[in-house]
Amino acid sequence: MSVDTKDMDNNLPLPPQIMPKCWNEEDRMNALFSPFRSKLTNPLDWSSKYKFWQNLIYEWLKYTMQCNFSIADLHVVFKRKGCTPLCLITVVEELLRNNEIIPEAEFLKEPCDSWAAWSVDIFVKRPLTWSFSKVKSYIVSEEINKETKYIHLKILKNLGERVFSILEDKKENILVPFSEIVNSCKSKINKNISDNTIMLILIWLRREKKVAFTNNADEHELLIKITVHSSDNITEIEEALYKLIKQENELVKEIQFMEELKIDIINQVKCYLANGLRQVAKTHLRKKMELENNIEKRSRTLENIRGLISRIQDTHTNTAVLLAYKTGSDVLKKLSESGLSESNVRDVMDDLSEALDEQKEVQSILSETFESDDSNIDLEQELEELMKLDESVLPEIPSTTLRSNIDDLKDDFKKLRVGNTVVASNTSSLKTSSQTIKKKKTLTEPECM
Repeated sequence: MSVDTKDMDNNLPLPPQIMPKCWNEEDRMNALFSPFRSKLTNPLDWSSKYKFWQNLIYEWLKYTMQCNFSIADLHVVFKRKGCTPLCLITVVEELLRNNEIIPEAEFLKEPCDSWAAWSVDIFVKRPLTWSFSKVKSYIVSEEINKETKYIHLKILKNLGERVFSILEDKKENILVPFSEIVNSCKSKINKNISDNTIMLILIWLRREKKVAFTNNADEHELLIKITVHSSDNITEIEEALYKLIKQENELVKEIQFMEELKIDIINQVKCYLANGLRQVAKTHLRKKMELENNIEKRSRTLENIRGLISRIQDTHTNTAVLLAYKTGSDVLKKLSESGLSESNVRDVMDDLSEALDEQKEVQSILSETFESDDSNIDLEQELEELMKLDESVLPEIPSTTLRSNIDDLKDDFKKLRVGNTVVASNTSSLKTSSQTIKKKKTLTEPECM
């Protein structure tokens, strides 16, 4: 029993951690391998069964890094204990009806007018016709060829994004050969990814207007380019530049090989001289001289090719700059036609200046103080009259009269006596006299008591 389980695990279409847990349950798998019953009889069971195979097919394609398959492929992959699933035709038909897959032959057809028109024809018109013809039954095995290849669109898009990221890393190159993309995909995505899968991915990327490619007529090599605009195509100039760059790389490799061969010949000459074989050493020296001449020729050719590449790149840059200038010139002309001229601008500026002056006058008028009908008296004048009125309440004393009054007071103080004592002989002793009077008064108070 353990041996059978081990053999079954070895024949699993996917690793055990990815496979459904029910794969080892006999009753459940017998039901899943059997043909579909009518959907009207048990819709829940029908949907559950379809969901199982839908997910399993998707996981298998994802794990194996492929986007196309046939019913015959599924029969081989999902064979269990000598039994093949009898329900896969219905599963494929449902996938077609839900636009999850598309026949490979339809996918490879070039769109007649545009990608949008092709999509409508593939994903709208034909599924409707197909659905109408399949109303009676989902299982008509004679109508489906088991060898027909189908493209799983979700897998295709997921792989397409990963391949496009690899192309973006190579965008410094104008064109990239298909062989180089295949090597990069095998090293960065998965070594098991096939050339056919990569080709289908590139076709999808071209449908999405992300890349353009063409066949090299001389070497039958597919060249790919990332498009900046949806209408971009590979031009003859880009193909010529690719050939020059490729020739440049080949010349560099040839020169490096000759330089290494030259070093080997020099070492051999030294060995022959050490062994006394001068004639043999001379023969190898002639080979060294011929090799040096070839290296010099290759170097001059490499210099010429690099000069051509530089001129082509400069011309391409100048062309782009010229187109930019032309675009700018056309835009300026259109703006001039719309009324942008020196006279119009001058008129507008004059009108603007006049409008600003009028606005200043309006603001000045609005900032003036409102005056009522009964406020004809100037406020400042009224304040001055009030000040004069306050001054008239206190009569003004002439300064000469004030001085004479002060002098009279001083004389009266001098004449003032208390008994036989003069209170003050001058104004300066007035304070002292008042203090003396206070002391005398305090001395006489006990006697009165």
